[in-house]
Amino acid sequence: MRSLDQARALCESYLPGLIDGLSELPFAQREASGGATLPVFRASGGPGLVIPKDYGGLGATPLDAVRVSRAIGACAPSLAVGTTMHHFSVATLFTFAESIKNSGMEWALLEAITSRNLLVSSGFAEGRPAQGILAPTMTATPAPGGYRINGSKKPCSLTHSMDLLTASVSVPASDGGQQTAFLLMPATLRGITRHPFWGSSVLAGAESDEVRLTDVYIEEELVIPTENGPDGMLDDLQTTGFIWFELLITASYLGMASALVERALAARRAAITDRAALGTRLETATQLLEGAARAMMAGETDNDALARVLMARYGAQDAITDAARQAVEMLGGMSFIGSPDVAYLIAACQCVAFHPPSRASVASALVDYLDGSGPFLMSDTSPAAPTPAPQHPVPAPQSHPAPAARPAPTPVDEPRPAPAAVAAPAAESARTPVGATVPAPAPAPAVVPATRSEPAVAAPASLARPATPYDAPAEAPRIAEPSTMTADDAADWDNATSLFDGAEGLRLTARDCDLRYWFANVPQRTLRGNVVGYAPGLVTPDFLREPGPLRDALVQEVAFRALAEERAARAIGYIVACAPDSTTVEFYATQLMDETRHAMIFRNHLRNLGIAEQDVADVIAQQTATDQATILDPLEELGMPIVRDQRDFIGGVVLLTILVEGFLAPSFELSERKWRPLDPRMADMEKGAGIDEVRHLAVGTSIIREHLQQHPEEKERLVELIRGGMRLWEQLPVADQLNRWENWFQEGIAPHVAAIGDYEIWDGRRLVDTTPEERIEKALEVTKTVHSTRLTDMGLGRALIF
Repeated sequence: MRSLDQARALCESYLPGLIDGLSELPFAQREASGGATLPVFRASGGPGLVIPKDYGGLGATPLDAVRVSRAIGACAPSLAVGTTMHHFSVATLFTFAESIKNSGMEWALLEAITSRNLLVSSGFAEGRPAQGILAPTMTATPAPGGYRINGSKKPCSLTHSMDLLTASVSVPASDGGQQTAFLLMPATLRGITRHPFWGSSVLAGAESDEVRLTDVYIEEELVIPTENGPDGMLDDLQTTGFIWFELLITASYLGMASALVERALAARRAAITDRAALGTRLETATQLLEGAARAMMAGETDNDALARVLMARYGAQDAITDAARQAVEMLGGMSFIGSPDVAYLIAACQCVAFHPPSRASVASALVDYLDGSGPFLMSDTSPAAPTPAPQHPVPAPQSHPAPAARPAPTPVDEPRPAPAAVAAPAAESARTPVGATVPAPAPAPAVVPATRSEPAVAAPASLARPATPYDAPAEAPRIAEPSTMTADDAADWDNATSLFDGAEGLRLTARDCDLRYWFANVPQRTLRGNVVGYAPGLVTPDFLREPGPLRDALVQEVAFRALAEERAARAIGYIVACAPDSTTVEFYATQLMDETRHAMIFRNHLRNLGIAEQDVADVIAQQTATDQATILDPLEELGMPIVRDQRDFIGGVVLLTILVEGFLAPSFELSERKWRPLDPRMADMEKGAGIDEVRHLAVGTSIIREHLQQHPEEKERLVELIRGGMRLWEQLPVADQLNRWENWFQEGIAPHVAAIGDYEIWDGRRLVDTTPEERIEKALEVTKTVHSTRLTDMGLGRALIF
C-alpha cells in the first residue's frame, strides 16, 4: 500500500534496521509481555526520534514522527503504543529545552536520554474514571532539598523497561494552595515499585502495568512548576505535550488499521468499488493526522490548535475503526479463523478510543470553541483527589529520607546441606566437630585451567529434572521500608541480612563501627573464630579439583576475588592516610583489615582447589591478566589520583562506596548463592565477605550524607564524580567477565543437576532452572537497587542518570 510503504521507507531512514529487526520476531512474541521489541527499538536509535538534532537526537518533525509511528504500529502495535509515551514526553521536554535549563532542572538527565538511548515513561493521569487528565495522580510533600512523592499510575506504559519516569504532581504553592508540577526522575529510585495491572493479551507488549511511588525522595532539581490556572487551562508545556500525544498515539492505531487494509487490498476479494472505499476511509485518517502535524510544524501549538488536533484525532479515530472493521469483513471468516493476527489487530484498533481525553470530557469546551462563545479550555471539571501520602510516613531526617529495605524473607543463605552426590569422598566428607582442626588437602600438582573458548551451554530445559513437579512461590516485589537492624546484628553470621534480601537499606555510621565495635563483633560474630573464612567441617569436593568448566569457573572467580580485594586494600590505605578525624581513621583501618583478610582467604582457597602454594601467585596472575588490565587497572587509574595525589577523602569514599563496592558486592553475593550446594567453603567465604561489604556500604553512605549536610556546596562536584565513574563502568567489559564465568558454570553443573536438586538460589527460583543471563540480570537488578538506595540516602539520587 503506497502510503504505508512510504511510511516504512521513512522509518528505515530514521531508524535503520528497526522494521527488519522486528519482522524477525514472531508476531506473537512482538506483542507478548517481556519487552522483546524494546532492545530492537533501542538498537535502532528509536529513543532519539523526536529529540532535536541540536541536542543529539534524530530531529524528526511532527509529520515524519506521525509516519514513523504508523509504520511501527503496522508491524508491532504494542511497541508503537508503548513508545508513544516516551516520544511525547521527550518531545515536550526538548521543545522547551532552554526554559527547562533556566528553571534549574537537572539538565544531565535530558542529555542522557540521547547519549544512552534511555526510555522515558509517562506518569500523567490517564484512563482513570471520574478523574480529569490534568489532575495529578501523585502528591508531593516538602522535604529538605526536595520532595517526597506518593501515588501511583496505572496503566503506565514501559513499566518494566523505563529508565526515567515523568509525572505530574500536586505541590504546595507559595500562596498556601496547591499547584501542578512536572517532574522527571530516575526509574530506579528507592520506593518506585512495579505491580501487575494489564490483564489483557492485547497490547501486552506495551508493558502497561502499575507503577507505585512510596515516599520517593525527589531532589528539587528534578521538578518543574507549571502555570495552569484555577480553571485547569494548560500552559505551553502541557499543551505541546498533548498535541504530540494525540498525533502519535492516533498514528500508532492508524498503523494497525493499515496492516489490515493492506491485507484486504492484497487479497483482491471484494469488489473494486468496495476496495476503493476502504482505502479512502483509511486515508481520511491519514490526511487528518498529517494535516494536524503540518499545522504544528507551522507553529500552531496554542489551546485553539489543541482543539483542532482533538477534532482531527476523533475524526481519524472513527475512520480507523471503520476501516479496520471493513477490512476484516473483506478478508472473510476463514482469514479471521486462520490468522490470529487478524483477530488481534481488529481488537487492538478498538483501543484507540480509550486514550484521553474522552469525547464527553471535552464536548462542552469544543462547542464553546466551535460556536465562538469562548476559547477552548480543557479543564478538569470533576477531578478526583490525589492519592494521599501514607498515614504514618517514616519521619524525615534532617537532610534526606532514610533508605529502605524490604522485610527479609526466609534466608536462603543457609540452604539444606549439599546432597551426597556433590560431597567429597566419604573419607574426607565426614563432618569434623567444631573446634577440631581439619588438615588441608595435600597440594596436588598445579592444574591451571587452560584458556577456554566460550562453551556451548545447553538450554535449561535440557537439565535433568526431578519427577515431582516443582511449584515455585511468587516472588514478592522489593518494598521500601526502613531497616531496623542493629549494628551488632549486622555483623552476626546468623542474623545479618544480605543485599539480595534488603540489606541495602541498612544505616550505620563510622561512630557505630569503630575499632571497639570491630574487635567485639567481627572476629566472634562474623568469623566465629574461623580465620580461614569457613566452618571447620566444610570440605571442597574432589570434582572441583578435576579439569573441566566448573573448576575453570571457580578458579578464575577465586583468583579475581583475591586480586580485587588486595587492590582495594592498597587503595584504602590512602583513604586511611587522609581521613579527617580519628573516627574515620578507625573505621577505614577496619575496612583495610577486612579487605586484606578477604584477599588472604581467597588465595588460600586456590590451595583447596589443588594448586600448590608456590604456584598461587602465578595462577592469580595468569587467570586475571585480562580482567586486571581491562577492569581493575582503569578503576585504579580513576581513583588513585583522587586519594593518593589529591588526598581527597570524600572523593575517595564516594568512589569506593558507589563505584567499587556498590558494583562488585551484588555479583559477589550471587557467587555465594550459586556455589552453596557445590562448594560450601567458597559459599561461606563469600557470605562472610558479604557481611563485611554491607557494613562498608552503609558506613560509606553515612559519611557522604553527613558531609553534604555540612557542605552542601560539594553536591554538584560529587554528582559529577559519580557520573564520571558510572560512565567508566559502562565501558568496562564486566559483562564479558560475568558471561564467561556463568557460561562455564552452566556447562559445569550439568552432571550435578540431580545432586543440586531443589536448592533455591533465591526465593522461588531453583538454581538448576536458571540461565546465565538470568543470574547476571539478578545481580544487575540488585546493583541498581543498591545504587538507588545509597545515592538517594546521600541526597545524590540524580547521579543515577549520567
